Amino acid sequence: MKFVFLNVWGEEMRDELVPYLKNQATDTDVFCFQESTDSMKLSCANTLDDFQEISDYKYLSDVDSFPISIFVKNGIELISSGTLFASDMTVGLALYAEIKVGNNRTYVCNVFGRSRPSEKLDNPDRLRFSRQLIEFFKDKDTPVIIGGDFNLGITTKSIDMFTQHSYRNLITEFNIKTTRNHLIWDRYPDNKMLYSDYVFLNDKTQLTSFEVEDNEVSDHLPMILQIKD
Repeated sequence: MKFVFLNVWGEEMRDELVPYLKNQATDTDVFCFQESTDSMKLSCANTLDDFQEISDYKYLSDVDSFPISIFVKNGIELISSGTLFASDMTVGLALYAEIKVGNNRTYVCNVFGRSRPSEKLDNPDRLRFSRQLIEFFKDKDTPVIIGGDFNLGITTKSIDMFTQHSYRNLITEFNIKTTRNHLIWDRYPDNKMLYSDYVFLNDKTQLTSFEVEDNEVSDHLPMILQIKD
């Protein structure tokens, strides 16, 4: 099964993004989008017309809102889905889906962490966000994939917490140099942050490949993984 995680930047790069998604859709089973605005979802209605959509949204302020979506390929059984942190106004949002292919079930969780404070460092709310994500999935006796835009630096305790609970951090494991590109660095040249996006796998998930594509379809880079069905 193939999964693509991407902060689509509210479709700022629509002319580049839509053809990219159309190409990826030929063999992708699940897309997980952050900043999946209404205009973005309209584009997906045509581009990803062979997919089931699960979406949710939380608005906190002009600089902190969380539109997120999961698109699951038609033919894959969607057993359940839900939103985490929907009523918590101090953290971001997470959307999960439990899917089934053959006799095998998998949980995929799409994460969009709060962007303020903007320095992407630990604080009590961010630590609690990670802790409660881990707590929610700890008893799942199936593969669990947790990924998305965490809005966190790579050396934070909020990120390290996942590896301390036996998750694989694919960004560090594969020595990924950055999950961003010049579209963000050009806007903030004095604050060149290299990381914001992560994918974590529990010990029941059998990975076959992982890559972070260097392209300009967003100010974030797509994270693409394949696991055994």
